[in-house]
Amino acid sequence: MIEGVHLTPLRVIADERGSVMHMLKAGDPSFAGFGEVYFSTVKAGKRKEWRLHRRHTSHMAVVVGTVRFVLAHGSTSPDGPTVEVEIGASNYQLLTVAPNVWYAFENRGIDTAVIANCSSGQHDPDEVERRGFENPPTTYVWRD
Repeated sequence: MIEGVHLTPLRVIADERGSVMHMLKAGDPSFAGFGEVYFSTVKAGKRKEWRLHRRHTSHMAVVVGTVRFVLAHGSTSPDGPTVEVEIGASNYQLLTVAPNVWYAFENRGIDTAVIANCSSGQHDPDEVERRGFENPPTTYVWRD
């Protein structure tokens, strides 16, 4: 795994009426503070661009669908190591991404996926760096 990236198995409590999907508690070892919670949707077969947060930690769980995240530490060279993580409702885990880690993601399912993100800080356009797929921070090649 890349420094600053952690996967934590999450608990799902299900019965015939539905389920409760735990995500994050203030007492969890990976909890880095609260700034905002938001939900990101990704349409089937689509990817979202590379991003790196300079100060914020992201705690993400995929509550609908399956999403592949690709991560690379911000201090590595373009040929540095990358890690793939695929999580979703059937592999329910919390992905914690510390500051200075690049990540991009794609929906691996046939329906729109939903990612819940509890960020340690509020949105600040000056705090995040973005790169399109034409200018990636790594030589990673997306595969099917």
